Amino acid sequence: MRTTEAGRNRTERRERAAAEVRDLLAQLYRSFVLWGSLYEDVDRSSENERARERVATLLGEFSGRYLPRSVWLEEATRKKIEVFLKKSESLYRELSIEIQQQGYVQVRARMTKRVSKELGPLRKDAESDLEAEETGSRRPRWHRRLREMVTSS
Repeated sequence: MRTTEAGRNRTERRERAAAEVRDLLAQLYRSFVLWGSLYEDVDRSSENERARERVATLLGEFSGRYLPRSVWLEEATRKKIEVFLKKSESLYRELSIEIQQQGYVQVRARMTKRVSKELGPLRKDAESDLEAEETGSRRPRWHRRLREMVTSS
């Protein structure tokens, strides 16, 4: 009975962690999309700065919120999330520099394309793995090894 409960608790924690991390990824991606979607002459407005600060805040909070949950995720899923995060940080730095040098209005179109092209596929890939873990369709590695040992005997 205890083993069943412990297994269920692990499964619930993994599913909850996957859902929470998926939400973090979605928030971060949406903040990039918003930052690249502002219209009118926002070059002088505070809206551009607020959107940029939102991305910076989410990037700063991501690791602290992700790391405690990552222990419940498969290694392949963690790697995909970490690739997304590194690319997000890099893209944020590059876009901030470009906007500072050229102005938001001049960078906006390229910014939207880059976010979609560079972050979009990474987000989808990571979210796909997270959804599999969330629904329980991905079995833990130890379970697969045990199954392989039993079937090979």
